[in-house]
Amino acid sequence: MTLKQLEVFVAIADTNSFSRGADRCCITQSTASQHIQALEAELGARLFDRGRGGAQLTEAGKIFARRTRKILADCDDARLSVRQFMGMENVVLRIGASNVPGTWLLPSVAGQFLQEQPKVRLEILQGDSRSVARQLTEEEVELGFVGGRFDDERLVYEPMGGDSIVCAAASRFFEGRSPNLTQVELCSVPLIVREDGSGTQKAVYEALAGTWISRQSLNIAAVLGSTEGIRRALLDGVGYGFISRMSIEDDVARGALTIARIPGVEIYRNFYAVRRKERELSPAASAFLKLTLSRWA
Repeated sequence: MTLKQLEVFVAIADTNSFSRGADRCCITQSTASQHIQALEAELGARLFDRGRGGAQLTEAGKIFARRTRKILADCDDARLSVRQFMGMENVVLRIGASNVPGTWLLPSVAGQFLQEQPKVRLEILQGDSRSVARQLTEEEVELGFVGGRFDDERLVYEPMGGDSIVCAAASRFFEGRSPNLTQVELCSVPLIVREDGSGTQKAVYEALAGTWISRQSLNIAAVLGSTEGIRRALLDGVGYGFISRMSIEDDVARGALTIARIPGVEIYRNFYAVRRKERELSPAASAFLKLTLSRWA
């Protein structure tokens, strides 16, 4: 049983004629008859009575016609869905983003993208870099933007650019003193850190591994789950924290936060666009990635 046979069957049923049904399907009458004969042989039932009144559905034919019309309607819906998908119409694009890209990079890109593709619904799911990688491998999102790279042969990472990670604190901590910390002082001040799945925290620990400072030697006062949480804690004077420079530029400019320089500790990390390996991006995801990379450049 083929889709063409079903189309021919419905065309004959609609027109009550083998010749008119064949014309509708752009085939000869003999070819249409062959399609129906093949269907009847497979089903073991006669589908049409042929007579002066034309081709009339038998009772078996009426039952088969109801199901066949539904099948063809579903096929039409499937074709339409793919055409809409390729044309980015009525499409949902799900993107995963870690804290810094999701808060400071993607919102402006999203605004331009939705202006250019108004029939796409964009959903950005935020988490840490590790959770975005998991969302990708479990196919919960199609594209991700993260600040940390994890070894996973199922994923492809594309560098986009980078950001400095700095140690900062409320400016009142530095009144009357130089905004510097020695490595020894860094181990004594109360430190606010991100969770282990964070790309920011991963970069911090990798940078500190190049010094004598161990993770255990740090005075960790609090672990928070977002860059914005760290920022607010710093503004409230909870302690010191390593944080994305771009996320506190305004706070530093207005004098609320101060960046503490630590000799021998310079931290830079890349941002990445990440997707599943050997999987073609949808037109919507491809357009969003292209726009994001161009905006970053």
